[in-house]
Amino acid sequence: MTITANAHKTLLLSALLLTLAACAARTPYKAYFGDPRQDMQLATVLGGSFIRVEMLNRYLDTIRFIEVDDIPVTNSDQHRSIQITPGFHDIKVYFSWDLGSQRGLAPAMVDYSKNRENISRTLRFNARAGESYSVMATPVFDDTRHNITSLSYVDFWVVNAEGTEIVSKEAGRYQPQQ
Repeated sequence: MTITANAHKTLLLSALLLTLAACAARTPYKAYFGDPRQDMQLATVLGGSFIRVEMLNRYLDTIRFIEVDDIPVTNSDQHRSIQITPGFHDIKVYFSWDLGSQRGLAPAMVDYSKNRENISRTLRFNARAGESYSVMATPVFDDTRHNITSLSYVDFWVVNAEGTEIVSKEAGRYQPQQ
């Protein structure tokens, strides 16, 4: 009977920890200094996520945040959204992909993405209090196989909750250095 009670306690504690971890991942990253503010006093920026299917493989592509106004976003792979103060901001984003069972490569891939202008970009726009924005992306591939080995570059843009472009596709387009 004691073993069963301990097993139930362990199971309950594990479920509670998983629930808390899931909630934390959904909480926007506070990308501003000062005291916490109400959501209506801030703008929320979501990193888009989408599923891409190539032959037999299924990929989960995600836009992650590197920096806001030259200040690094801590644990960027754990945040789907950020909150910023109203006004003009430079938000650096990168294109991330699900590596399946190769989870140990994730930190290396983040560092790789940060320094690759073809799969990261700095987007500048004027955020309004109480508004939500989504960062969108289009990956461009060199081959008919649309996997990470043939990824050439990524174009980014920002839309508001109504779908209006705030940062145009042209402004977020990859422009190779000549």
